[in-house]
Amino acid sequence: MSRLDVFDKRIITALQEDARMPIAAVAERATLSATPVSRRVKKLEDEGIIAGYAPVLDARKLGFELEAYVLINLKSHSDKNIARFENAIRDNPYVVSCHAVTGDMDYILRIIARDVEHLSQITLKTLVRLDGVRDVKSIIALEAVKESRSPPLE
Repeated sequence: MSRLDVFDKRIITALQEDARMPIAAVAERATLSATPVSRRVKKLEDEGIIAGYAPVLDARKLGFELEAYVLINLKSHSDKNIARFENAIRDNPYVVSCHAVTGDMDYILRIIARDVEHLSQITLKTLVRLDGVRDVKSIIALEAVKESRSPPLE
């Protein structure tokens, strides 16, 4: 991976603000002409620094009023149990992220739900019943103070 220079950082910042911004507008923001900006964007994509472009959806406007974090402990850490659990999580559309973690719990999931009743249905009728799950703890998020998918450009 190459180091990002000031122009790459300006390009990335512009695209993070609006990924549909025309190259001419990105070039203006980066204080370069369009041709080198096009080459730099292509290089950033080829190196995987820019991994893709996707619309950012507002979950609330799609009817998902509730966000929760669910902590999961497995009964055993056998390869079979882990694979079964992770496959079930990948197939659950309400689980928007899942991370294996250190500490007292094995996984932390971020879940979106329509309301408390829907969250209860997801946890009690689905997650708790997954073969191999021992403990489930839920934390309901009240307010997003900060949310970013963008790492700092140091």
